[in-house]
Amino acid sequence: MKETPLSICEKQCVVQAVKEGQRIDGRSLSEQRKPCITFGTEWGCCQVLLGNTRVMAQVSCSIQVPKSSRANEGMLFINVEMSTMAAEHFEAGRLGQQGIEVNRLVERCIKDSRCVDLESLCILVEEQAWEVRVDIHVLNHEGNLIDAATLAALGALCHFKRPDVTLDGREVIVHQLDERDPVPLTILHYPLTLSFALFDQGKIYALDPTNLEERSADGKLVLGLNAYRELCTLQISGDGVFIRKEAVLSCANVAASRAVEMVEMLKKCLAADAAERIKGKYDGLVSSVALEAERVTTQSQARTYFKAPAHNLEENADEESLPVPKIKLVKDQGIVTLQTRSDASSSESDTEMDPLPPVPVVKKRVYEEIDIGNDSEEESVMLITNELT
Repeated sequence: MKETPLSICEKQCVVQAVKEGQRIDGRSLSEQRKPCITFGTEWGCCQVLLGNTRVMAQVSCSIQVPKSSRANEGMLFINVEMSTMAAEHFEAGRLGQQGIEVNRLVERCIKDSRCVDLESLCILVEEQAWEVRVDIHVLNHEGNLIDAATLAALGALCHFKRPDVTLDGREVIVHQLDERDPVPLTILHYPLTLSFALFDQGKIYALDPTNLEERSADGKLVLGLNAYRELCTLQISGDGVFIRKEAVLSCANVAASRAVEMVEMLKKCLAADAAERIKGKYDGLVSSVALEAERVTTQSQARTYFKAPAHNLEENADEESLPVPKIKLVKDQGIVTLQTRSDASSSESDTEMDPLPPVPVVKKRVYEEIDIGNDSEEESVMLITNELT
């Protein structure tokens, strides 16, 4: 299914708001949506929630033969999956242009920057080495998939622990997790990407664009930086977009400060996850779903609680908080009406009492069963109902 085209009114509204220094969701141009990082019960499972954009990454490993050009190093592979659950225009089993862009930028930021020490993954030179695979699944697309995917992949790599191995001569022994504690990966630095949407031929930029802003922008600037403010990757995309050098430096300064904050937040989340696991009562992603229950679907509503009425109202007649209503059944032309009356008028006759205006009226049709006898020995049964007037 093709993506729904963006109307001219929507695009003009977004562009005009950005030119005035405002955004549709109320953020400033240099403000980022607050990311939420959670980890699963298994090692190497990380979920990132960036606004309504939801991405999950899972890390796995296996022992393979290393490459001949890198005989003393392990291998790192990154794969991105774009399912139809994330957006209606995504195709199952096919990345498309947007998926290929996300996959390549995540590889350039994490793999090409060599943030993972691949030499520590070698077991036997030219014979056996660990192959680490990062599978990134896009669960919901609401803009800025690159930043969410990079953060999820980095969080999963930091959270992952591989089985411990020992060598007995040339024999490799892989220990189970219950035999020996797993070994975490060696992370040299923490690279993250920060994306900017470019408007007015690169003169105006907005950090962490939503899906509507990405489709309305002229282009996009992606910067990959680590906590040491080192540039790992840079990409400018768009048809005929020109950006000044001063604008690039300004975006780099903003992105560097945001990268430091995000790395500190990731470290705090990892420390909190380790502390929860030590306690022995770890729920993983279940606790995050319980806390973010209202954000699972965009059409969800807050819970509403109703107080159940008492079964026997006469027993609670002395309580001032629960007034005792009087119920009267009135039958008129085959219709039974349930009327509730107040205590003040309970002494009056039922025929002179009027129902309270706010009390709902419940009506029910009554069927009268009448037996009509015939001259014959057999009798027939006929149902006669009074029609509503």
